[in-house]
Amino acid sequence: MDLTIVRHSISSDNGRGLISGAGSDVDLSEAGIELAQEAQRAFDWNQFDQVFSSPMRRAKQTAELLLGDQASAINFDERLTEMNFGDWDGTAEDAIFEQYPEIFNQMGMFNEKYSDYALNSESYDELVNRITGFLDELKQKYPTASILLICHGMTTRALFAALLHVSPAQFGKIGNVTLNQIHLDETNHFEPRIDLYNQKLN
Repeated sequence: MDLTIVRHSISSDNGRGLISGAGSDVDLSEAGIELAQEAQRAFDWNQFDQVFSSPMRRAKQTAELLLGDQASAINFDERLTEMNFGDWDGTAEDAIFEQYPEIFNQMGMFNEKYSDYALNSESYDELVNRITGFLDELKQKYPTASILLICHGMTTRALFAALLHVSPAQFGKIGNVTLNQIHLDETNHFEPRIDLYNQKLN
């Protein structure tokens, strides 16, 4: 199985220093629409056997722009939604850092402790568990397929983390509409091999 994973294009929250998770279902910005259109011309998005997307608006809009006339082939799956940051969704990252610097790692990302502080949030373990269920279903139904996933930054990290059995905090930030590819060897218990990580199209 070959997985190509793409984070959505630039949303109206990106670049504003806001925590933007499952509780912030925002649209693409004008710059995000333009970036997705450029990406659509730079890569063959119709080469895949199956396409799955988060149903959140920023991912759905990205998927539809990338797939163009083939957008009807997109399968929307709730398990690909962004991480739920609970009561912190939509708040300023700087304000959280000032109050709780101990929950950030050296890359400026939340570490595993963050969910002890953010009320009603999803933990890293909970995120990886729902992603693992999604991946297990793909392995069962499409063991030799080429599959495109359009989702979110933390969801992308969780996909890699679930396959490599590490924490999502071990992976750096994912750019908008970058290519992330991982091969799973169906002849060897779906042993993973990372082929691309955060690769720009242009």
